[in-house]
Order: sequence, then structure tokens, then C-alpha cells
Amino acid sequence: MKVISILIAFLNSIFGVLLILSCVSAGEALGWIAFKTGAGILAIYFGMLTFKDSIQPISQGRLLLSGLLLVIIGVSAFAFGVHWSIVSGDMKNTVLLFGGSLFVQGLTSVLGMESTAYK
Repeated sequence: MKVISILIAFLNSIFGVLLILSCVSAGEALGWIAFKTGAGILAIYFGMLTFKDSIQPISQGRLLLSGLLLVIIGVSAFAFGVHWSIVSGDMKNTVLLFGGSLFVQGLTSVLGMESTAYK
């Protein structure tokens, strides 16, 4: 599970950078730009935290809280994407994909930590 978490953390970090770069010249609402920038920064931060844990172990409490926060953010982003798609009729695939990816990263991070705790 830890290898999957590291791979998804890498992909989410790249996706986070692309989200932040897409806000540079976007003519969108300020709330939407803030949401995308915040999600991108969180993806980069949790990606760096996951990479750091693979090199040098960090505290289990911090890793557990960050994994649970990723699960919460991922489910929230996915629910927001579904809501946006229903209300506007415009399918936001990027939000659905990013929310699902954050959820899977958090879940694999927590499950990977659980499997190494008992060894």
C-alpha cells in the first residue's frame, strides 16, 4: 500500500502544480480560483509529506491526521464535483478525478501505515 500511496502522491503533486498554473490566467470566479489553488497547495504538501515518510519516518499521529484529512478533502471535492455537474449541467471531470485521487492517496496512506505498525 505504501508504494501505491507514493505513486499517487507523485501524480497528485504534478496535478496540484497544473491546477495552480491553470489559475494564472483564468477568467473564472475568485472562489473557484481559491479552491483550485488551495487544493493544489494541499496536494503538493501531502505529496512532500508522503515522500519524506518514505525516506525518514515521521510521527504516526501526523501521518494519520494528514491521511484522514486527505480522505475528507477527497470526498468533499468529489461531492462538490457531482453537485457542480448536476446544478450547472457542465461536467467537471478534473474535480471528480482530483477528488477521487486525493481520496485514494489518503486511504492508501492510512492503510499502508496500519500494515507497517504491526510488523
